[in-house]
Amino acid sequence: MSIVVEVTKDDIRKGVRKSACSCPIALALRRAVVADLEDSTDIDIDDIDVEIDYDEIRLWANRDYQDDEYNLFPVDEEDWYGIKNFIENFDLGIDVEPFNVELKYN
Repeated sequence: MSIVVEVTKDDIRKGVRKSACSCPIALALRRAVVADLEDSTDIDIDDIDVEIDYDEIRLWANRDYQDDEYNLFPVDEEDWYGIKNFIENFDLGIDVEPFNVELKYN
């Protein structure tokens, strides 16, 4: 399965530098997952935890009755370079632009 994540200007503005859980990519992924699942589950954005690192993207759906954990990877392996570059530049305070990436997950 895959999901398209759209990192917006608003995500960039609200993102926290050097935070694996609150960077713009994490904010966008959390929003995309909730939008993707909202019709089929009772999941809320507060139930989603995300961690974005240079070589790993992880997501947890925390519910009262079950916790689900997913590892995500770019559908196009070349997108890892763009993700790493975005994180590095954002964390250094260098201007970054909105982008989309398609991620596959287990």
